[in-house]
Amino acid sequence: MSAPKILVFSGSWREGSLNTKLATLAAKRLRAAGGEVRQISLGDYPLPLVDATGFSTTPQVAHDLHAVIDAHDGLYIASPEYNGGYAPALKNALDWASVAKGGPSASGLAGKVVALGGASPGERGAYRGMTQLRTSLELGFGALMVPEMVAIATAHKAFDDAGELVDARNNGFLDKQVARLIKLAALDI
Repeated sequence: MSAPKILVFSGSWREGSLNTKLATLAAKRLRAAGGEVRQISLGDYPLPLVDATGFSTTPQVAHDLHAVIDAHDGLYIASPEYNGGYAPALKNALDWASVAKGGPSASGLAGKVVALGGASPGERGAYRGMTQLRTSLELGFGALMVPEMVAIATAHKAFDDAGELVDARNNGFLDKQVARLIKLAALDI
């Protein structure tokens, strides 16, 4: 059996993003667990705001993003929390990727295995935003969700200089989640 292909990205591409740190660490752990991993930045896919008029004029960059997603068995998304929800830019990118597929809208992630992580300076570790993202991915996009979500609270203190998590509990959560993502993405569901 070949190694499952996992795409990793953050819902934020700002310099010094805590979620990009988490995505980078998840990519490292996924490789160590046997995955074939590609990490991208959504900042490399500049997309206009999606609306009903865009469905007939999908930009090439949306097709490019869809192709990258489609080439992978699973995804790891590190999502920031914005006012109790997930990042609008992440929602926009996922909507465009689904529209680029053609057919029923919001079908671009159907059957993909997706794991969610979030890092926040707050005490909840982006958990509220991840629960909304999880619902959207599962019910709206048809993704198969990894049960574990990794919420890194007080994330500005959670990483050492090498980008590793300093807390043993957080490390355990991430390792368990990564193992489950690799296992589920390797299945031919």
